[in-house]
Amino acid sequence: MKAVRQSEAGFTLIELLVALAIFALISVAGVMLLRSGSDTQIAVKKRLEDMALSHRLANSLEGDLAQAIARPVRDQSGQIIPAFTQSEASVPGALFGFVRAGRSNFDGAPRAGLQRVAYMLEGGALKRLSWPMLDGTAPSDAATLLEDVTSATVEFRDAKGAWRDDWTATDADALPRAIALNVNLAGKPAQRMLFLVGAQTRIAPPSVETGAAE
Repeated sequence: MKAVRQSEAGFTLIELLVALAIFALISVAGVMLLRSGSDTQIAVKKRLEDMALSHRLANSLEGDLAQAIARPVRDQSGQIIPAFTQSEASVPGALFGFVRAGRSNFDGAPRAGLQRVAYMLEGGALKRLSWPMLDGTAPSDAATLLEDVTSATVEFRDAKGAWRDDWTATDADALPRAIALNVNLAGKPAQRMLFLVGAQTRIAPPSVETGAAE
């Protein structure tokens, strides 16, 4: 029998097994790399969506509160509601409500440039309510701004510069100088957002140093 030449010799079984093992390791590494990249992309996308929702809430609050005005309203029964309220019997879960100026009217509808709004927590969602008219009507619109909310609390800064957990001003025209909204989301760090209320043209309360000097 003629001897097989070296150039015509095939792979041995051991060489094939080694080659398959190397190919398998490379394949597993490639799959893990692709999965890691996909998981990272999903996490980044989710984080960006969460940031977008938080920014939308902050922008809505900032735009509304910056234009808050001292304008009491009347409910459907004719009872007077102060210019700034912490809660309302007609709005379950309300965190605070007020009247804002600068309402857009792009379609030229026959209505005032003022708008009554309220922020509420309902079913784990933070929502913004609005009324079609200032007095004697029920809210007609509710926009969801943030979901998966486990709790939400509000602090109010009064005219003396002190933070309070309640807003029960005896003056129906009284507005807080600022509010702090504390929001807890499921599985996420707590958020604390600070906002000025109104045009801030009111006389600022004297500081501790100023009061002591006087």
